Amino acid sequence: MSVDALPAEISSYPLAAQTREFFRQTRFGHVIGGEVDDLPDRATIPIHEPASGLEFARVVAGDRTDVDRAVAAARSAYKDGRWRNLPPVERERRLRRLARLYEEHRELLSDLDVLEGGVLRGYSGFMVQLAIDIIDYYAGWPTKMHGTLPASSSDLLVQQVREPIGVVGVIMPWNGPSAVPLGVAGALACGNSVVLKPSEQTPLTAVLLGRLALEADIPPGVFNVVQGVGEVVGAALVEHPQVDAICFTGSVETGRRIQASAAARLKRVALELGGKSPQLVFADADLDVAAATCAASVWGHSGQVCIAGTRVLVDRRIHDEFVQRMMAASKDLRIGSGFDPRSELGPLISQTQLDRVSGYVALGRREGATLVLGGARHGSKGYFHEPTIFTGVHNNMRIAREEIFGPVMSVISFDTEDQALSIANDTEYGLAAGVWTRDLARAHRVSQRLDVGTVWLNTYLRVDPGVSYGGVKQSGFGRNLGMASMDELTRSKSVWLNIG
Repeated sequence: MSVDALPAEISSYPLAAQTREFFRQTRFGHVIGGEVDDLPDRATIPIHEPASGLEFARVVAGDRTDVDRAVAAARSAYKDGRWRNLPPVERERRLRRLARLYEEHRELLSDLDVLEGGVLRGYSGFMVQLAIDIIDYYAGWPTKMHGTLPASSSDLLVQQVREPIGVVGVIMPWNGPSAVPLGVAGALACGNSVVLKPSEQTPLTAVLLGRLALEADIPPGVFNVVQGVGEVVGAALVEHPQVDAICFTGSVETGRRIQASAAARLKRVALELGGKSPQLVFADADLDVAAATCAASVWGHSGQVCIAGTRVLVDRRIHDEFVQRMMAASKDLRIGSGFDPRSELGPLISQTQLDRVSGYVALGRREGATLVLGGARHGSKGYFHEPTIFTGVHNNMRIAREEIFGPVMSVISFDTEDQALSIANDTEYGLAAGVWTRDLARAHRVSQRLDVGTVWLNTYLRVDPGVSYGGVKQSGFGRNLGMASMDELTRSKSVWLNIG
C-alpha cells in the first residue's frame, strides 16, 4: 500500500519519515527463509486503526502451507548449524546489531504501536525501550551459557551441557506490538531457530523485525514470520511435527487448547496467560501514591495488560477516602488518539473488545456493584471506553473473577490481613499482585502468602530484562526474561567419558 493510499485521516497524522517509507510497499506478508513474501494473489486480512476504526493496511492471510514452508526453513537452518554453530561471541555481536537497528527505527516502531495497537506515545516509548533492552540483555547470553562438571568417580568425566531446543514456535498477542522481541530474542540467543506468528491485529512490527534480523546478519531461515489467524496458522504451528517447543502469550482459553494440542507430541510448552491481579491497600499505606498507581495500573493501555491490577482490595477503614482519591486521579483523564500528545487514555484494540468491555460493565450493574465512575463508550468514532470504577464488589461477582481486558476496576473492601489474602488468592489466576503498606514485616509476610508469580511492594508494573516473570495456576507456567527463562529455551544433556 502506497503511503498516498492511506486513508486521508491517517495520512494526516504526524507520521515519521521512516513510517511513510515503510508503507511504500504493496502488501505485508511473511518472512520465510530470508525472503519477504508479498504474495499479491493471496487472501488478505484488514488492519484497522483503533482510534478511528479505519482500515489502513492489509496483511497476507497465511495457511498451513505457509507454516510448512516456514518450519522447513527453520529446521534446515537449525540442522546445518548456520546460527547455533557460530562462535558465541559472534552470535552476541549480531544480536547487539539487531538491538541497534531496533533503536534506529524507534520512531517507526512507535508509530506502528499507535497505528496497530492504539498505544499512547508515552506507553509506546516505554515498550520500545524495553524491547531494545531485552534484545541487549539476551545478546549477552551466548557466551555465558555454561555447563557443569558433576562430581563422579575417578575413572569417569561427566559433563552436563546446555543445548538449543531446535525449532521454537512463538505466538504473540496484540497488546504490545513493539514488544515482539520479548518472545523472540531469548530463543535466538540460545541458538534456536524461530517461527513467529504475530497477532493478525498487529502484524506489521513482526515484518519489520524480520527485515531487521536479516540486516543484522542473522542468517536466513533462523527467524521466520508467518501471518494469519490463530485458528489456522497458530494451530498449524502448534501441531507441526518439526516444531520442538511453543512459547505462547495470550488468553487462558487459547492456552488450554495449545497445551492439549501439543500434548499429542509431548511438545514443550511455555504459557504466559491472563490475570486478575489484586492490589492490597492497607490503612497505613501512602494513600496518594497508592491511589495514583492503582488507578494507572488499570488505565494503562486502557486495561489491555495481562498484569493490570484490576481488583483493588482496600482496608474498610480507608475505603471511602481511597476511592475518592482514585476517582480524583481518574475522572479528568483526556481520552484520545496516541498521536495526540495530550491523550492520557487510548482506545481499545477493536470493536469486538469494546463490545466485550461494555458487556462486562452492564453485567457489573446487574450483579449489584455500584458504578462510581465512567461506565460508557467515549465518543462515536474509534473504540474508546471511559475509565470505569465499581465499588461494593464481592469476589464472587463475575466482574471480580473474569479477565475483562479493559479499563474496568473492581474495588473490594476487607477488614483483616487474613481476609485480604483470602480474597486475593480466591481466583483461578496467579500472575501478579501489588501490596501497599509502610509495615515492612507485613509487606514480607503478605508477599510470601500471595499465590502469584510476581509481587510488587509499594510500586507496580516494574519490569527489567534481568528479572524473570510468569504465572501460576491458570495464568500459565514457565518464566520470561532473566536467567530462569534460559531453562525454557534450552535442553540439558549429560555426556559420560570413560578415562579409566
